[in-house]
Amino acid sequence: MGMAMLARALPVAAARRMAGAVLTLRLLSAAVAVPFLFAVALFGEKGTFGGYVYGGVLAIAALLGALEGRAMLRSVGSESVDPVLFGVAIFLPLNAWFLVNRQAGRPLFGEDGFLLLGVALMASLLIPIRRQRLENVLFDWATSLAFGLYIGGLLQFFAPLRDRPEGGYWVITVMGLNFICDTAAFFVGRAFGRTPLAPLISPKKSLEGALGGVAASALVAAGWGALTGNSPLLLLGFGAAIGIAAVLGDLAESLLKRQTGTKDSGAFLPGHGGILDRMDSLLFTVPVGVMFLQAFGSR
Repeated sequence: MGMAMLARALPVAAARRMAGAVLTLRLLSAAVAVPFLFAVALFGEKGTFGGYVYGGVLAIAALLGALEGRAMLRSVGSESVDPVLFGVAIFLPLNAWFLVNRQAGRPLFGEDGFLLLGVALMASLLIPIRRQRLENVLFDWATSLAFGLYIGGLLQFFAPLRDRPEGGYWVITVMGLNFICDTAAFFVGRAFGRTPLAPLISPKKSLEGALGGVAASALVAAGWGALTGNSPLLLLGFGAAIGIAAVLGDLAESLLKRQTGTKDSGAFLPGHGGILDRMDSLLFTVPVGVMFLQAFGSR
């Protein structure tokens, strides 16, 4: 009996040690990445060196996300159409950054940008004619376009968010609340999670964890507003909206990973996985943040 109990205890102890090592690695990675990202957000004012760094970080994030998206597609046998995937993913955030930095006062989506993108997408339908076979050509083109829009179409909202009055404040607030929501959802779900949130997409996530994450985001946001001179009521609603968007963004990326049979989108960030694994919630929270502030104002 004693030997049987020991045999069962050894894998549990090993799993706990591995979990502890992964957590330590994640904290070390965050200790480097978080200050860097906060600095980029804070000093990324348009027309300055920081503004160019901000645009460069958006372009690099889009490129890395597209690389991971291509790997995810290829894991299920899809031959990605790279000009479509990379072109859309990188063009949209750069176009948005260009408009707010170079041509202030123009709409977020300039007509010239739309025309260029539309012509390029129509022309991209001719790319597959160079293949030796036509099986799955339309599927490959469509999934490449979908991943490009998922990455670039959502990532582009970082530009108008930073362009708002007190833009650095709002970028940092969104990133901070995103982290608060994810962390609270993890610990609340582990302690009290009983009801599956989306069992077919992410069996380990619970409704209790999601509600805990949204509540933590809203409460922390209200306190942050009081400390920084912004309306606590406005920030309470802002935090709740960000929390809901963070939960949905996490589920969206879980769906993509489940459909492509991948555990992590990549291995760019030690202990965290790929860049898409870290941006999954942000890709939803930043557009929601922009729309919320446009609807209710920043004061």
